[in-house]
Amino acid sequence: DVASAEMIKLASNAFLATKISFINEIANVSEEVGADVSEVARGMGLDERIGPKFLRAGVGYGGSCFPKDVQALKQLAGNTGYHFQLLTSVIEVNELQKRRTIGKLQKHLGSLEGKQVALLGVAFKPDTDDIREATSLVLSGRLQGEGASVRVYDPVAARNGTSMLGGARICDSALEAIDGADAVVLVTEWPEFGELDWIGEVKARMRVPLVVDGRNFLDRERLVEAGFTYEGIGR
Repeated sequence: DVASAEMIKLASNAFLATKISFINEIANVSEEVGADVSEVARGMGLDERIGPKFLRAGVGYGGSCFPKDVQALKQLAGNTGYHFQLLTSVIEVNELQKRRTIGKLQKHLGSLEGKQVALLGVAFKPDTDDIREATSLVLSGRLQGEGASVRVYDPVAARNGTSMLGGARICDSALEAIDGADAVVLVTEWPEFGELDWIGEVKARMRVPLVVDGRNFLDRERLVEAGFTYEGIGR
């Protein structure tokens, strides 16, 4: 029936978003107790009742479906007088996860006033030019609100976000965005970001070798050994 069909769609996306917010909470606790959320998620995923999918910690979910459908289900419940407490928390955790990225930068740089921050990735996930509800848009706005100068690069999606990135400078390459940066935030795990010469050219171009890996995508040990300050998610 129509009502059940609609509920299936909303409930499925809300459940997947809940898994993401849950593993992000586990990541935040892991940072405090010295655990590695990547290993925690791998162990959890071995349990067939849980499975490994959508247990990747990061800077929060975005895109055209999850934010919209979570809000829609919450509103649908609210219209009947039911307060969907769990989804309220899922949304809150997702928003707080983006703020934690700013906190990681401030932890090492202090005030962000006048700092140069490079955002690698604009699309909400790799292999798409979709920027709807993308984390990059929120980070760009908050960084500029803190007084930072923001430069962004994405292989395909950067120009789509021109009107929503505020005063951020859109660059034609990752190295252009990184040049002179006080910090790099990896927002979208495009393969080409893993292929950059981090140890050589990237480090040489940065004013401060600080990396916030918002997707736990880069080789942490290699970067730390090369003298980078590395901040991942739950690591």
